[in-house]
Amino acid sequence: MTGDAKRRPVRPYGGVGAADRVAARRSKLLDAGLELFGTRGYAVTGVKDLCRAAGLTDRYFYESFGGTKELFAAVFDKVIDELFAEVAVAVDAEQAEGTRKLRAGIGTFLMALGEDPRTLRIVFVEPTGAGAEHRMREALWRFARLVAATATDARPETRPPTELVDIYALSVVGMLERVLVEKQGGRLDVPMAELVDYCTAFAGASLGALYTGRITKQSGRHEVSSRATE
Repeated sequence: MTGDAKRRPVRPYGGVGAADRVAARRSKLLDAGLELFGTRGYAVTGVKDLCRAAGLTDRYFYESFGGTKELFAAVFDKVIDELFAEVAVAVDAEQAEGTRKLRAGIGTFLMALGEDPRTLRIVFVEPTGAGAEHRMREALWRFARLVAATATDARPETRPPTELVDIYALSVVGMLERVLVEKQGGRLDVPMAELVDYCTAFAGASLGALYTGRITKQSGRHEVSSRATE
């Protein structure tokens, strides 16, 4: 953090308190970061670009952020927190019947990121260049935990091994990430409504196999052994 970042206003101005003015400028920079990082990309976006987009002079940038990496991290965290809350609310609102909760979570996740390409780029494309790979991994693990909780809550009387539930949850999140990126890139030409259907079907089938014992620690070995003897 630079010296300018520590030198914040302390007196009211125009009837607005100092803390409120700082918060308002920070919010403008977050909005500018979402727009520029999400459209142009992190590598080609500098402090001057961000301040210009926010309608602020350069000195106000360092009032809240130490550099563009710090701003990107804040934008990333804001996008993830809002997305997670939206998905969690959708899952919680659904009845625990069949794949309804699973569909609610998958549909909300896909639709939210699919409707705003900026958030998709910030979550899945830009973190590497912005030095935020760890943040991305932690965010995906956070969503995987929600998938795992949804899966186990669906049938509380049956508990598959924890590691299998973890692998299942990670596979669902990984599937959603890849289909979104490839759809955005033009390689996957599937309407969003159908994509939700397909992803829910794949996730539901895997979950069913997990709970009926068709996926176990030994099932993969048995499959390989049977093929080898054919």
